[in-house]
Amino acid sequence: MYLLTYLLILLSYPLIFLMITPFILGPVTIYLGFRAWRNKLRTQPGASGLGKLWAANAMLIATASMVFQIYLINTQYRV
Repeated sequence: MYLLTYLLILLSYPLIFLMITPFILGPVTIYLGFRAWRNKLRTQPGASGLGKLWAANAMLIATASMVFQIYLINTQYRV
């Protein structure tokens, strides 16, 4: 799941000119990151706070990437 999340994040940047990819691939990558985080915590129930934050890495990067792409669209495509 982590690898798929990172690949979709990287795929969304070359396709940003379509202006719809952050709104489609963004939530998909956040969902996949959430699934990866949840599966990681199920397999390691006694993880520390830092371990839980490390497991949420993909979800946090996907969220930041989606926000950054929306910011790029709002600032670069002005009429």
